[in-house]
Amino acid sequence: MTTPASNVPPRRIPPWIKTLFMLALVGGMATVAWTQLPRTGISTDLSAIGQGRPALVLTRDSNYLGGAEVLEKLNTIQSQYAQRVQFRIAHLGEPVGRAFAETYQTQDGDLTLFDEDGQQLGGLVQPKSIERIEQLLSRLDQ
Repeated sequence: MTTPASNVPPRRIPPWIKTLFMLALVGGMATVAWTQLPRTGISTDLSAIGQGRPALVLTRDSNYLGGAEVLEKLNTIQSQYAQRVQFRIAHLGEPVGRAFAETYQTQDGDLTLFDEDGQQLGGLVQPKSIERIEQLLSRLDQ
């Protein structure tokens, strides 16, 4: 004969399993949030262009990969050129970045070089190598 269901005590999850689950959940959420943070120390302050120091501006749209690839290249050479040129990002997700892109006809992954007075010296469309970026930066010496 079977025991009626009302006489069977409900199974309870031990408190330590609940705690472990909550820690794993919070840790997973923190990891996802951490991966979404920007991975660059490059400023988005475009008002610094033409303020006495040359600037190299990357036009960036986080919905595309081209700019991310160029950003990796910039991060590689930034310390080498930091004394000579300021690096900036024009985010297409922000009004200032969209205005920059419209003014200089740039899109995700494009670089634009300015002299210390804010005059455009040149640009590159999604450069595929660090050497191409260095060639652009060599215009500062001319």
